[in-house]
Amino acid sequence: PCAASTPRLFAARGSMSSALVNAARRALTQRARTAPVRSFNTSAPMRGGDGEPAYIHAEKMYDIGATKGRAAVFGAACAAVVLIGGYIPVYAVQFQQRKAAG
Repeated sequence: PCAASTPRLFAARGSMSSALVNAARRALTQRARTAPVRSFNTSAPMRGGDGEPAYIHAEKMYDIGATKGRAAVFGAACAAVVLIGGYIPVYAVQFQQRKAAG
């Protein structure tokens, strides 16, 4: 009885170890197939000292009411927009005529 049961014992151990090897092999190949997880990381906004904004003039940047010489600044800006807007078609016509003339 002892001699007959010994080969079964070794056979059971052999199949168990091969099952473990196969399971480990499957786990490794499955892990290699999965793509790495990507994430989107951001940092906190930059702040100056004592909770101030990082840009020193940020609080006054869009305070149009406090602009010095507001009428002159906006008058000059409007004049520049009108002059540039009027000159672009003139330049385009002159460019096309020069190109057509050869």
